[in-house]
Amino acid sequence: MKVLSLVPVQLLHSSKFYLFGIAVGLVVYQLLLTWQISNDIDQLTINALFLGAILYSLWGKQSKLSLESDMFSSFLGLLLIVLVLSKSISLFWFETSFLRVIPLTTACGLALLASGMRGLKQYWKELIILFLLSLPPSLFVSIINHLLQITVLTAKVSTFILWYLGFTLSRQGDTMILNNGAVMVTPECTGISTALLLIKLAIIYILIFPTSWRERILGISGAIGISFITSTIRVTMLVTVVSDSAAFHYWHGGAGNQIFSTISILCFGVFCNHFLFAKHTDRLKNKQLNTHA
Repeated sequence: MKVLSLVPVQLLHSSKFYLFGIAVGLVVYQLLLTWQISNDIDQLTINALFLGAILYSLWGKQSKLSLESDMFSSFLGLLLIVLVLSKSISLFWFETSFLRVIPLTTACGLALLASGMRGLKQYWKELIILFLLSLPPSLFVSIINHLLQITVLTAKVSTFILWYLGFTLSRQGDTMILNNGAVMVTPECTGISTALLLIKLAIIYILIFPTSWRERILGISGAIGISFITSTIRVTMLVTVVSDSAAFHYWHGGAGNQIFSTISILCFGVFCNHFLFAKHTDRLKNKQLNTHA
């Protein structure tokens, strides 16, 4: 009876227990703040995926973490967390960009509080994931499109699909012209933002799970391929409904964009799960062969 009664007490006095509890609390707070300020289900889902992956990674290596911090590191870490929390209390709807830096800043503060300056290297995977989360896709969309001409490529593929389906249309650069209207493919319609998001998810997959070089290349290639296919389907559908103003504005607006981005994320999840399932199946087969041998 004495041994059993001491277990909860020892657990409550464990610094790992407290720190992990603080981390979970900060994650929940970040998700609630994201929903309250942005009211964007896509952004909430993305943050949940990234932050959930970090908690999973930390829980998996909790026994290997060295929790030794000095007074200066602990003070600096606590200061970062307090500053972020105090700023988030007075956050306005137009300051959504600040939401991107909250997870990285609070994570750095929590890592300093837990392990000090010297122990930050233990969390390099988690900090990379949070750094990727803080990067706004809008910074890269125009640059990537300028270098690779994604709008023109998307217009070419959509024009070919529509021609194959029996539509009569012509193309001038990134603009597709029909008898009842025209649609110009902009960088925001090409799926570059979705591709960047899926590449981030692929990097998380690579960092969290043991993967070979082949799986890493396939993961990033799959992210690019899935985003291009879904964005091309969306552009093709927009051309077919260009004469219907209500339908065009719906699928061209935020609601239609969220549907296709969610489809892209789900498809990529199935794509990654295939590799995990295949690897698990191979391991079971090898164990069975070794057992029979």
